[in-house]
Amino acid sequence: MGLLIVDLPRSWPRRAALDAAAEALREHGVRDWTRLELRTTTPTGTDLIRQFTFTYWAAPTRRGRVHNLRYSDLWERLGHADRAALLHVAAGGASGADVADTVMRVGGGESLLRDHSGTPHLPPSLRHFLRAMKDPRR
Repeated sequence: MGLLIVDLPRSWPRRAALDAAAEALREHGVRDWTRLELRTTTPTGTDLIRQFTFTYWAAPTRRGRVHNLRYSDLWERLGHADRAALLHVAAGGASGADVADTVMRVGGGESLLRDHSGTPHLPPSLRHFLRAMKDPRR
């Protein structure tokens, strides 16, 4: 059994959260999973985001692991300029090398994905988080 912990918009219904979790598993290379289930949600430091915890079952040949995509932890470690740059990316701006470097420096290797050519990019789950953080009511 594997575990996925991901910060997603609080306003999302259960189905949207499950869809995002399935996408997050695929984006992190877990393709042979079954029985994805939402276990718990817990508050984070902002009322826009909740921490969702999912379990999934992997193929018998694959050992389950924990995928910790707690973007609120990353957000808290970022400075104002870095946050502004990430929010620009969430608004549709290109993910430049400086943004990727910042996320890698602050968030570590699991915060970014690499395409076939090795170029780092923001995963969809992080973009969902950033879109929620861009909410003007914040």
